[in-house]
Amino acid sequence: MARLSARCKARIPVVIIVKGHDGNLQSVTSNLGLGGAFINSSTSLPENTPVRLRAPLPKGELEVEGRVLRQEQDGVAVKFLEVGEQEKSALWEYIRENMEKTSCPFCGAALQEDGARCANCGMKTDLAQPAYGGKYYDEHVSYWCTMLDLETDRFLGTMDKLEAELLGDEYEHDRVLKKTHEAIDEMMGFCAKFEQKVRDRELIAKKKEEFKSKTAYMLCKSWFMNHARIWPQGYQGDYKMLDNIYRNIPLSTGIGYFIDCYFTSYSLSRAVRGRLKKAVEILGGEFRKTKGKRFFDIGCGSSRDLFEMAQNINASDVQVTCIDIDEDALAFTMDRLTYAGLGNHLHIRKYNVARMINRDRNLREFGKQDVIYSAGVFNYLPDNLILNLIGALYEMLDSGGKMVIAFEDAMEYRPQEVHWLVNWDSFLQRTEADCRALFKTAGFPGIAIERDETGVIMFCMLEKNGNH
Repeated sequence: MARLSARCKARIPVVIIVKGHDGNLQSVTSNLGLGGAFINSSTSLPENTPVRLRAPLPKGELEVEGRVLRQEQDGVAVKFLEVGEQEKSALWEYIRENMEKTSCPFCGAALQEDGARCANCGMKTDLAQPAYGGKYYDEHVSYWCTMLDLETDRFLGTMDKLEAELLGDEYEHDRVLKKTHEAIDEMMGFCAKFEQKVRDRELIAKKKEEFKSKTAYMLCKSWFMNHARIWPQGYQGDYKMLDNIYRNIPLSTGIGYFIDCYFTSYSLSRAVRGRLKKAVEILGGEFRKTKGKRFFDIGCGSSRDLFEMAQNINASDVQVTCIDIDEDALAFTMDRLTYAGLGNHLHIRKYNVARMINRDRNLREFGKQDVIYSAGVFNYLPDNLILNLIGALYEMLDSGGKMVIAFEDAMEYRPQEVHWLVNWDSFLQRTEADCRALFKTAGFPGIAIERDETGVIMFCMLEKNGNH
């Protein structure tokens, strides 16, 4: 089968840089392509480990981000995530000059002397032509764009038929539910493959917008899909969306009902509910240790977690401070927590977390805290801001206090559902290695990490001892 990415045998020294790993790994490649390489290495690197590769090529040094596809006995297969034009040019020149002339660089079959295409896989084999790199890439991209359009049409055709069944008022609920899930899942699987094959950020962004426009008439019949495309509160991940994911109840009728069901069952939606359950477990345990804890909630949103812990908070006399930038969210929180009997324990304030990099101001504004918590805001913040925040928030902790910050692990969910179906792409894709590296860079290498029941949510926990 064709790989759609020409390769050549190559023994090139390569430096493997792994986030969170002390020191760099030295190795050699055994084959090299535009889309990836196989690297001989005795070091075990689990599947999906993010790496950075650095290798010398005659036309210039190659430095590229990658991800481990698989571990084999004699090394690891690495997929390149994005290759710049200069690196791509250097790669192409090396591959073109070093590939075997008698076998297809795509499928490995023997080539006929005068054949312009491989008789086995059908791919063009005139790779010796200097201009072929451009022709190959254009043909490659055109093929996958055409396939994306065809898959989108097929998907919408399936959804149209399912809606017609519903309008006919003679349908089996479970069958329509199953077929809706299968159709969206297959479409998202193809979108993931499209991104892997094309690897052109601007083109992918363009195709995402085209897909959203083409599918709007169908997918926006779902309350969840429509809300996550327009975000009426003015920012992504608003409290209304998250609270409805917590409730896990479809809000639409007709075909929209079944699309809602897909949205609320998606891995990130299940992780939001798993995060709530785990947060109640972690924070509730902290509150029970001693009475009178001071609790600081950054980006409180709907405060569903505090509502779930109302009895614990009352019994432990916890003093709660909630901040958020959304006045509607704060009003919702005040109503909900007052109803739960927490009015005497509660301080609500509109405040931007970005201002909390100033340590002295934090202490003046809010004072010392025993527990500092954030359920999701940090997912939307850039690394440089988080690095400043970690140190500043640590100074707010009293001796023995604990910081609990939740992140989503990008290795544990498929991002296409929030990048193609809706406009929920502002939270950054981080892994456990990324999170550990952030805290280590900020001067705190010894964080503990616990996960929710789905494995998607990482609770990064940092405790302040009496010596700090």
